[in-house]
Amino acid sequence: MAYTEESINSNHNNNDDNINKNIVVLNFGTNDKKNCVIILETALYLTEKYIGKMINSSYLYETAPEYITLDMTEKVTSVKEEVHDNCINFIENMLKMTGESMYENKNENLLIYNCHEYDKFLNNEDLNENKIKQTGIDDYLIETKNIKNKNNNIMKNNLEKYKNKYYNCYFYNLSAVFLSFVSDPLDLLIILKYIEFLMQRKSVKETIMFNNRLIDIDIIFFNNNIILKKDIKLTEEYIYNTITKYINLNKNKNKSKNEEWLNVVTNLQSAIKFLCIPHVYTKDRYSILLSLKDMIPNYKNVVLKKNIYTLYTEYIKAFHDIYNKNINQNNKKIYVLKDKILYLKEKTHIVGILNVNYDSFSDGGLFVEPEKAVVRLFEMVSQGANVIDIGGLSSAPYVTPNPNVNERDLIMPVLRLFQKEWNKKLNRFEIEKNIQNGTINGCTTTATTGTTDTVTTTTTTTTTTTTTTTVPMEKPIISLDTMEYDIFKECIDNDLVDILNDISACTHNPQIIKLLKKKNKYYSVILMHKKGNSHTMDTLTQYNDLVNDIKDYLLDRLNFSVLNGIPRYRIILDIGLGFAKKHNQSIELLKHIHIYDEYPLFIGYSRKRFISYYVDTGVVTSQEQNSQKKNNSSNQITVNNLRMDKDQDTFYKNICGGLAIASYCFQKNVDLIRVHDVIETKAVLNVLDVLGKIH
Repeated sequence: MAYTEESINSNHNNNDDNINKNIVVLNFGTNDKKNCVIILETALYLTEKYIGKMINSSYLYETAPEYITLDMTEKVTSVKEEVHDNCINFIENMLKMTGESMYENKNENLLIYNCHEYDKFLNNEDLNENKIKQTGIDDYLIETKNIKNKNNNIMKNNLEKYKNKYYNCYFYNLSAVFLSFVSDPLDLLIILKYIEFLMQRKSVKETIMFNNRLIDIDIIFFNNNIILKKDIKLTEEYIYNTITKYINLNKNKNKSKNEEWLNVVTNLQSAIKFLCIPHVYTKDRYSILLSLKDMIPNYKNVVLKKNIYTLYTEYIKAFHDIYNKNINQNNKKIYVLKDKILYLKEKTHIVGILNVNYDSFSDGGLFVEPEKAVVRLFEMVSQGANVIDIGGLSSAPYVTPNPNVNERDLIMPVLRLFQKEWNKKLNRFEIEKNIQNGTINGCTTTATTGTTDTVTTTTTTTTTTTTTTTVPMEKPIISLDTMEYDIFKECIDNDLVDILNDISACTHNPQIIKLLKKKNKYYSVILMHKKGNSHTMDTLTQYNDLVNDIKDYLLDRLNFSVLNGIPRYRIILDIGLGFAKKHNQSIELLKHIHIYDEYPLFIGYSRKRFISYYVDTGVVTSQEQNSQKKNNSSNQITVNNLRMDKDQDTFYKNICGGLAIASYCFQKNVDLIRVHDVIETKAVLNVLDVLGKIH
């Protein structure tokens, strides 16, 4: 069959105003731990591009292979944390070559505040169901039971044949909900298989059935439909016309392109044999239930009979009853910063504060000069900061910004200089790497590489010289503390930052949410609770229920972000200590920090007023304290990185109090703590980590 531009154009339909929207729930997975973020987010991007907007998503999960239906308990403990060596360099070029969606840019800049179709789906109401031929419930249940029995036998045989080389490493998966313009479930299956083809998933002929895979996209639900089609046989023309119905493929009319497309449709022909909605393993696969409960815990499809959360809890109980093992112990919830996967509640990471403005309450004016700021940035990284949070505007109480000083002009020079200095360090590291174990100018050079830096020792025949150069092997993660759309846009356009820290929780300018996704690249965002501004927040401390009011607000902002296409695993919550909170209210929020155990949590307490208030409680009066200061003026402590107009003793005690909060956050498994005093905090966390390993 020849594929011509004329046949492509015949499928064009540029008016989607009358197209019915459908709710599609998909599951995405890969066995490639090293590259899972770019693989899954590329799949999310292509899926949004070709089927419609993502309006909900789950966390990312690391799950163990499930042998629950196979009665092979010994296999559960033999899972390997295997890192695949997949080459994913093709992704960048592939994205340049992909065709445009017929509907991709339609209303792209509009924010979604509610979704009528999604509400109907959750309530099991009809969405265009009368236009699609469906399968009866009894037929569905009988057929899926037979399918599962057949597949279980295949897996048992493969496990015996290939032993520990078969399906033996962790699976990284997430689920997502799409508001789709694709009108037919079979069309949807073809588009998804086309996406898998673009992402170089091996065909069944090239691999072992049910084995480890680079990308896997499964349909879980399509509206509330019940559909089961077996032995599907599609013609090349049908597949091609379906793809071009939704994707604008303006290819040149030449023989090579025809051959290329013949390869595409032939591959899809062999991949598309079966369609089952709901997915045949919806209630029998832990990885699916785990991610679905994040999004639609109360949803009950008619063939499942119970809601998702009930199915999830029953699965855990059944697993424990059969294997006497808690399956949750083998599976981990993940959040993502930059392109790194981080396990929820497993480690407290340090976010170093770099204020490059004049007004910050403790270090304002110290790092306004870009050179000093960049030196401090690298210093904090070497001291143990995992993330650097850069802010050009103070949010301290009662601060009035200088109208002659622009936030952008404070931030951009620092970020650009950091980029320049990082490139220098990277080049030096590459040179050192290239001369490892080599001889240059009569000098024998050896290098020892650790996880965070490189140490190079150079020895000559006449003299021995030891030089140590510390070069971070990974670029520091940069968070930008701003509410301004234009500033954040300039930063991401120039690839200068990785995280948005928006203290308004993206309410200052909601359009900033649209900047958090850029093709197949997504940016993480920190959403903070606050009320009012620097001048009014101290008067806005009234709450009906302090702890739950703030949680409800943060979850509302999280849901709004997710509704507008931001992956749930890229959203971090911040309770906003000190922002429209009295001193005792900040303590009360810390007391109830456990209510955020299911969410990535960011705590900013460093050097704040409420700590100073409690440091001296019951110790000395202010009059006695002033008297002691006069008597001990010669022994006054010097605090690093503190404005000259601030009292050294007061802030020293504040820092000590802050270290107590760092310890508390460590014990409560807070994910990220934002601090000025990195080296002190890192020392505390290191000792706590050692103590925690004592049995």
